[in-house]
Amino acid sequence: MTDDDFETEQNLLGSILSICDENESYDQKKLNVSTECNQTQNLDKIQRQYNFQTTDTFSKSFEQISLCSDQICSPISPDRKVQQNNFGVCTSFSSDNQTSLENSMIFGNTRCFDCFQKQPEQFSPIFFSQTNPIWPQYQKPNQNLDIQLDYDIENMCGNQVLSRKVQKIFETGSPNQKQQIFCKVQASCQEFSKDIFGNYLIQKILEKGTLVQQVQIFQQLLPYVFELSKNSFGCRVIQKLIDIISKNNRLVNPFIQEIKQNIQFLLIDQNGKYVILKCLENFSLDAVKFILKPTEDLCVYMCDSQYGCKIIQKLIDNYPAQVDNLIQICISNQNLLYKSQYGNHIIQYAIKQPKNLDFIAIYILNHLESLCFNKYASNTVEAILEYLTPKLKNNFIQILIKPSDQNGMFIFLNIATNPFGNYVIKKLLQIFDLEQTQQLLDLIKQNPNLLQQIKQSEYGQRIFTLLTIQLNDQN
Repeated sequence: MTDDDFETEQNLLGSILSICDENESYDQKKLNVSTECNQTQNLDKIQRQYNFQTTDTFSKSFEQISLCSDQICSPISPDRKVQQNNFGVCTSFSSDNQTSLENSMIFGNTRCFDCFQKQPEQFSPIFFSQTNPIWPQYQKPNQNLDIQLDYDIENMCGNQVLSRKVQKIFETGSPNQKQQIFCKVQASCQEFSKDIFGNYLIQKILEKGTLVQQVQIFQQLLPYVFELSKNSFGCRVIQKLIDIISKNNRLVNPFIQEIKQNIQFLLIDQNGKYVILKCLENFSLDAVKFILKPTEDLCVYMCDSQYGCKIIQKLIDNYPAQVDNLIQICISNQNLLYKSQYGNHIIQYAIKQPKNLDFIAIYILNHLESLCFNKYASNTVEAILEYLTPKLKNNFIQILIKPSDQNGMFIFLNIATNPFGNYVIKKLLQIFDLEQTQQLLDLIKQNPNLLQQIKQSEYGQRIFTLLTIQLNDQN
């Protein structure tokens, strides 16, 4: 091999080795980058888990957090954003102005807290330590709870957490704390009653407060009964107030006078109806008799709403001897009520009285097919079957075996294969005697194809079974 050939070979070998070195170096760099990314991801995952656990523990223990911590030192601000530059404070609701280390540091079992200065990208200001019980330097042993309580009550409206805290104190706190809350709330109880979260505090005071406190709240709210009854949150307070004063006749009369002045407006108001219904459920019959006449005037309108319908039903239950005029108004508009989601229940109430049965039954028999085809009216037809006299039952069967004006088929077949009407036929076959259904069975014997059509229909399976059993019994 010549010198030139040797040099050429060495150069070629050197280039090959350099390429291998570059590849090896590149692979090593990729491995280092991958390892570094994995470590970063693991650290981020651990940090997120830690943040979640601390957040969850902190949220579940809000009763132990100082009353003003939501605005001052809580890690979660009212707008649900993390506060990065504040320390956490942990105190309990002690009955004394000074909070002891034992009261403020225990959460169910012996557990103390340590504090560390938060670094950027860190969430938790509080560190749980079982082995390092250090009194946090930022804790103020002489913290004035009364000042915090005043602050919390002032900022409670619209704040669910503060509302729950103050309710908790009123339910379990010392008499001084309860009186402090009451005095602060009493002057503005009307505004608290209309607040989405404040109304719960007023209800808590009415429920857990002393008799004197209940009476004072009643007197404060009395001029605003009508206004609050129309409010979606205030009506809840008024209903709780009714529960309280129903045991005190001395307070019922002035309350009734406030309701009586605006009864017609409350009967048609979507929130006021709850208040009227609560009055009927809690007050004596003589106290709420004044509701009867305005209800008659608004009967048709009320029958078409859920709670208006319940008010009428409650009046029929409470005044069976005094609602004749109300029932007659309903019956005279029965063509509107049968197909109403709520009004049909009024007709079902009315048919329980024998004096109304004939008038209602005649209308049903004259419109039987169309009523059975309606989701709500079919319920009324099904209900009246239990109250029909033998004569009316026979009339009912006579109509079923007639041809329909709509398609020429027997009305019985049309109803039996209808998604709503089939329930009427099932009920009929279950409660009518064999003697009463004989004409219907004879029709099926004369037309065997009727039974087959019922069997093949989507809604006639149960009817086919009942008819088969009755036909077999005759044979």
